[in-house]
Amino acid sequence: MYNYRIRIFTIGLIGAVTYYIYFIILFSRSLPDNDLWGYLAFGRCFWEDGYFPFHDIFSYMPTKSLWVYHEWLTGVFFYVIYKFSGSVGLQLLRYIVILLTLYLIYQTALKRGGTPLTAATVLIPTMLLISFGYVPVRAQIFTYLFFILTLYLLECTRKNHSWEILWWLLPIQILWCNMRGGFIAGLGLTGIYAFGELLSGKRFIPYIKFTMLATLVTLLNPYGIEYWLYIIKAIVMPRPDISEWMSVLTALDNDYQRLPVYTYLLLALSCSFLVVFRKEINLTDIFILVVTIYLGAKHIRHNILFGIVFGSYVPVILKEQWEVWKKEYPPFSRFKWLPLSMPLVFLSFIYLIIYPPLSIPLAPSFTLVTPQELFPVGAVRWLKNKNVKGNILPHFDWGEYLIWTCYPECRVAMDGRYETVYEDNVSQEYFDFLNGREKWDIFLKKYPHDIVLIMPKTKTHLLMQNQSSWSLAYSDSGCVLFLRNTDYK
Repeated sequence: MYNYRIRIFTIGLIGAVTYYIYFIILFSRSLPDNDLWGYLAFGRCFWEDGYFPFHDIFSYMPTKSLWVYHEWLTGVFFYVIYKFSGSVGLQLLRYIVILLTLYLIYQTALKRGGTPLTAATVLIPTMLLISFGYVPVRAQIFTYLFFILTLYLLECTRKNHSWEILWWLLPIQILWCNMRGGFIAGLGLTGIYAFGELLSGKRFIPYIKFTMLATLVTLLNPYGIEYWLYIIKAIVMPRPDISEWMSVLTALDNDYQRLPVYTYLLLALSCSFLVVFRKEINLTDIFILVVTIYLGAKHIRHNILFGIVFGSYVPVILKEQWEVWKKEYPPFSRFKWLPLSMPLVFLSFIYLIIYPPLSIPLAPSFTLVTPQELFPVGAVRWLKNKNVKGNILPHFDWGEYLIWTCYPECRVAMDGRYETVYEDNVSQEYFDFLNGREKWDIFLKKYPHDIVLIMPKTKTHLLMQNQSSWSLAYSDSGCVLFLRNTDYK
């Protein structure tokens, strides 16, 4: 008995250390997301200036009459944390949200009938896939948390037939819709459950009722019905110039994000295989898997939603399949360690891909680093030292960083809030400029830019060198800055 306890303790300790290292490898990141600066800028305006900006104040371009900032509450929340605790607070928040998300994935798997072993096993590839959505620090982390929380509540309701649980969907949707426009995914989940239970001949009316109520309470936002008009447009809006909105096929063609794309494809194929050969047919489960696999294939940013569903749904299927294997192949029953050994091998393989040997981090990062190669740190310093003010035409990824560091002395021509702030024709003209397309100079000549701040060695950089009305004023390894010649103003 004593030896058995020692063995269990040893296995548990090894497993805990392994998962800890795996977590640190996948989620400990110090590079801030480009959108973080936009959240902080909005929060600063809300708290320091004391008003809610329904109209854009950061750009000098023609903008929409109403700025529907679907992440406004995230900005308000993030700014307070950053002001009083800096990057440590933001990173700590991110780690807490990740752990809560993983815990709910595990609990949802158990609620659906998975065992602790199969749930922990499936959590390993799940962590790998969803880790690509946790570049620090962005509003999407709340979408992932609320998505799995909604899924957990739906599974609790379906298993226990306790319809009062669904009342929790209402406060979740109110909070979710004010922190991130991804709340539509939660409404989609409840709608699919209603549809699946209907076709399965089960009770479905409560799901429909709460889908309608959850939709109704999303009107509790600063913009009212205008928020929904924006959401409907955003859902169908093409975003060909934004890399994370690529389809899986486009990403493969462009050799972009290979590891997350290949991981998604591997898990999607594995999941489809297990579902097809599963003896029990559950229409709701099939609909959820089909929809999330489709969304992940259509836009690589939605791979994470499929990863959450994969981690929640597959453990019970794996348990059922393991029981079948043990009956059909009796030798399997003697290898109780086999389910644990497979994810450990998988973990080791992925670790060697992501990190070279002997580079194991021992603690998570609580800093946010803005390297000069990725952010125009040197150019911003130069502008401030030279007391240069004016309208900046920036590289797309830097727009919100400039809003945070240079406003109100400088305003920007474009930034990551483009679909919520700028008219479609302005955005198209901007991306023509940024990519050096045929009519690239229309945007340059049409609007009152004073400064052009773009990446070096790009097509647009080469074209700018031939513009007599602009002069190169600053450059480093990560950016080039042009000033409009005084004679041409």
